[in-house]
Amino acid sequence: MTTIDEALGEFSEDAVTAKLLRGIYGVIPYSPKFPHYNGVSDAVIALDPGASAGTIDRAIGLAGDSEQLSDLIWMSQLLDKGDAGYAIATGLFSAYKLWQGKGLEALENDNQQRNDAVLKGLGMAYMAHKAYSGSVGEKVAGFRASSGGQALAMYYAAVEVALPFADNAALASGTLVSDLYTNHGAKQFNRLATMASGHDLGGAKEMLVGITEPVGKVVNLAKGYIDPVAAAAKPFLPTAVSGGDKLAGLVASGADMLPVYRLLGARLAAESAARAAVTG
Repeated sequence: MTTIDEALGEFSEDAVTAKLLRGIYGVIPYSPKFPHYNGVSDAVIALDPGASAGTIDRAIGLAGDSEQLSDLIWMSQLLDKGDAGYAIATGLFSAYKLWQGKGLEALENDNQQRNDAVLKGLGMAYMAHKAYSGSVGEKVAGFRASSGGQALAMYYAAVEVALPFADNAALASGTLVSDLYTNHGAKQFNRLATMASGHDLGGAKEMLVGITEPVGKVVNLAKGYIDPVAAAAKPFLPTAVSGGDKLAGLVASGADMLPVYRLLGARLAAESAARAAVTG
């Protein structure tokens, strides 16, 4: 079993994280299909229903041998784990609370939400860099065209940007993503490098520039469906944490630890191996 199969194996079709993602994609038009993957073989069949056993074996071999895809899985896990053992503070719960406008607590979390949105954008760029081959332009095109890239971009756009920053003027004007990446990209790259503990982040900066426009377009789509996204997400919010609890208490409780990026990263990696095997 490959590392990618193991990562996918964490999530059954009825896993809460999978249900959350299907709920969000179900309310935003043009979202990608999200069939369940038990492993790399399912990604091959989704891409080519008539794929031979040889093609499936080739994809599994590529998934097991690729250092690029191992790096992708590593980043997806890092984005869910956070820095220095302290979970990345933003997530579904805090994004939802900002959307609700919970007074001072929401304002206190705004800078952290902004910083983490940029950091996760860099993580997404790194994963796209590892998932596709060719020039930056070709990698961006692959990211935009593949269902795995679309799924990652749609969740990020809806939950990390559109939902928490619903009342931001830059969101309304369509410049929020560009503003965030331009103004805060360098500092958050340094933070990500610290989290990475010496792991090579080559390609992340270049890909962040490349995906800024397409991610901005996905945000512009998602911002029209903020209320349905919030309604779809609400059933998956932690019920054990009261509305008055501070963010630190939330993180300490582990209540907002839906491993979304682990699932989306595993799917992206599986699709990358499948695509390489099918296309040769």
